[in-house]
Amino acid sequence: MPVLTICDVIQFHSPLSGGIKRYVTDKARFVASLEDVDHCVIVPGSEDRLEVLGKSRFYFVRSLPMVGAVGYRLLLSRWKILNILQKEKPHVIEIGDPYYSAWVALEYAAKKRIPTVGYYHSDFPRALDRSIRKYFGPTTARITSFYIHGYLNRLYRRMDVAVAATQRGDEALRRLGVHTTRIIPLGVDPEVFYPRKERHEFRRTLGVSASDRLILYVGRLAREKNVSRLIPMVDRLIGDGLPAVLCTVGDGELRKKLGKEAARRPYVRMVPYCRCTETLARIYSAADLCVYPGTSETFGYVSAEAQACGTRALVVEGGGAEDTVRGEDPCYLARSSDPKDLAQAAALSLGAPESEETRWARHRRIAHRFPWHRTFEQLLALYRELAEKGPVCHAA
Repeated sequence: MPVLTICDVIQFHSPLSGGIKRYVTDKARFVASLEDVDHCVIVPGSEDRLEVLGKSRFYFVRSLPMVGAVGYRLLLSRWKILNILQKEKPHVIEIGDPYYSAWVALEYAAKKRIPTVGYYHSDFPRALDRSIRKYFGPTTARITSFYIHGYLNRLYRRMDVAVAATQRGDEALRRLGVHTTRIIPLGVDPEVFYPRKERHEFRRTLGVSASDRLILYVGRLAREKNVSRLIPMVDRLIGDGLPAVLCTVGDGELRKKLGKEAARRPYVRMVPYCRCTETLARIYSAADLCVYPGTSETFGYVSAEAQACGTRALVVEGGGAEDTVRGEDPCYLARSSDPKDLAQAAALSLGAPESEETRWARHRRIAHRFPWHRTFEQLLALYRELAEKGPVCHAA
């Protein structure tokens, strides 16, 4: 096979998205350096258009906005997806989400007898279970969980391989009854994300004094990310006499609500979604602590990026991002996403010794454990393996 063509089919991709968008963009950067690999991506958009990044072709399919999720759209056009796949004729399809577009991709793969890979980017059952349990109670959550697990079992068992970024993600797939799994950790680019010397410049633009501790959140302002816990967390820190400033970077459905709360507090700043990775690296570098309160993560891109920039990260115990802080000394985890637990762990983290040496040591740890090129080298090896032996799943 002279040239291997890979196609990513992704539902959760938008101008304001983070982790999955970073993943597929980094994949395009990796493929650009290879002569024997071709790459295309199918994502939802506001209009039908084609964009080229390096040698990767991004097909944006006109899609309806998703209610309650700012920036996201529903990739529902079966015939447009099939037409793109027919045009590109991929040797391997990677499916990034467990929604309608996944079934369309599987339909094409089964017809053409080509293998499929499902990357488990989001802990969908866990996130949905907590929301249903909160609003409708445990009984409804148990009933709903039964159907969700059945649905995901039917979907992922049709794929030749399901990939998880962590051991916990792999265990989640196995609980769903999926056993053709691989663990391939995600990674960050240490040549982009590293400690910046100009870290004090961003602090000055925010009006953060030298004595203030700058706490950062980067990501979607969405309910499932538990961002509503951040301002109460800082309220507690301020009440305990710790001079702290919270800065959120991102957009989402909670931006207006959080903006109203921020307007009443002189120690909260809100910065829009940052598209430039160089600027984002400077923001990460400026912080004293990056807090990630999500409890249904499958890796924790933000935590890894922040640490690569030298900034200590705080994640929730059992939240899915623990792998990214393993090796930190001392390592503090929040017991839960409750503001009290977040504040307690944040105070301990901010009280730990810090210097330029520890910041660079943190960068080196992340660069060694999660280099972005290793992720795509392992994925490429998997694609080649599957393309050579052909599909083995697609079972009904």
